[in-house]
Amino acid sequence: MTHKILYYAQEPWINKLQLVDALASLIKMPLINTLLNVDTFLLISGLLKAYHYLRDLENKRFNFISCYTRRYLRLTPAYMVVLGFYATLLVRLSSGPGWNKFVEQPTDACKTNWFYNLIYLNNYLDNGNQCMVQTWYLAMDFQLCLLAPLIVYPLWRWPNVGKFIFISVTLLSVSIPFITIYCARAVPSYVLGASDSSIQWYMQNIYFITHQRASPYIIGLALGYIFYRMNTTKVKLTKVTVAAGWALSMAVLYAVVFGSFDIFQYGHEYDPMESAIYGALHRPAWALAVAWIIFACNCGYGGWITTFLSARAFQPLSKLSYSIFLTHYIVLMVNTGRMRTAVYVDEYTLVHQYLGDIFLVFGVSMILYLFVEAPLFELAKLCFGKKKGGNKPSAIKIELDTVHVAKTDSQLTRLASAVEKP
Repeated sequence: MTHKILYYAQEPWINKLQLVDALASLIKMPLINTLLNVDTFLLISGLLKAYHYLRDLENKRFNFISCYTRRYLRLTPAYMVVLGFYATLLVRLSSGPGWNKFVEQPTDACKTNWFYNLIYLNNYLDNGNQCMVQTWYLAMDFQLCLLAPLIVYPLWRWPNVGKFIFISVTLLSVSIPFITIYCARAVPSYVLGASDSSIQWYMQNIYFITHQRASPYIIGLALGYIFYRMNTTKVKLTKVTVAAGWALSMAVLYAVVFGSFDIFQYGHEYDPMESAIYGALHRPAWALAVAWIIFACNCGYGGWITTFLSARAFQPLSKLSYSIFLTHYIVLMVNTGRMRTAVYVDEYTLVHQYLGDIFLVFGVSMILYLFVEAPLFELAKLCFGKKKGGNKPSAIKIELDTVHVAKTDSQLTRLASAVEKP
């Protein structure tokens, strides 16, 4: 939906002023200020990496080279198939007045910059001309995955030193975007009401850049460390603490999404300090609020929210999530590039088109998953499978509150299977 809206805003409309009216509607802020979902993925990725690293270190089975080889082979085969489609067949699917801008230019980028994607540096190298622009996330996730042991290992080996390193890195991850936005007088987010040049500068110098966006991932590492240390005890919280935690979490989520309402307006007067504060703090604030949801649900304080988030109906969707991530841009690009007349836009039109896009994306993604992603994933598992008789998960050894611990470990395992891929 995020990417649909970004493409939608570039389409020819009969009633283009509708976009101004949409920005002035507070209730539409979740659709306008919607790029925060990426920070949720970074948070969860950091959580899982820290938890798995610490468990492997405890059981003396962590192997740096094997770990990242598995990660590379997990992501790359399906990624390269879609990239090859971008560089060859995509441009032949259709035509239209916007075909050059929305399809041919991305195709040319894949012909020239595909190697940057292959080595997961496309978010830094020539990032204004990226092949498969959404895959900046894969590059960032892979880079943070490589850096995570520098934080996690000290936490495991020398806890006091590790905490000092963690605090220092966290402060640095917040300070860098603050200084960058303030000094460059940049926009704090993808502000639809800003000029194209301002948005482009923000995307290339802040949004795509790992050291500008690392704070949610670092918070995820901390949460993974907390879950690892909790493995032998059951967390007991008072009703007041639980209520305060949920209230604060919901308040922060609301403030992050709706608090930038004035910043997103066309007539807003730019304030560098306001932009720097929001640009530096809204992502870690969002991550902390979501971290509470994960923590509370895994500790038995989520109620119906835990039931909903743990619904088995999400499991089939989780299998397709990586393929959807790789292919959905194709449908959006073709839709916009082949338009030959201006259209009248309203909420019904958006929902109607979105549901059609979902149907097409799911169909294409299922083909990619069944014929490329799943078979190659199974081959990777066979190549790097665990030896029989090896160390068992640490939860098996736990004697205190075994049922609770096993449940927590099971939840994290299911979570891992669902979101280990972007």
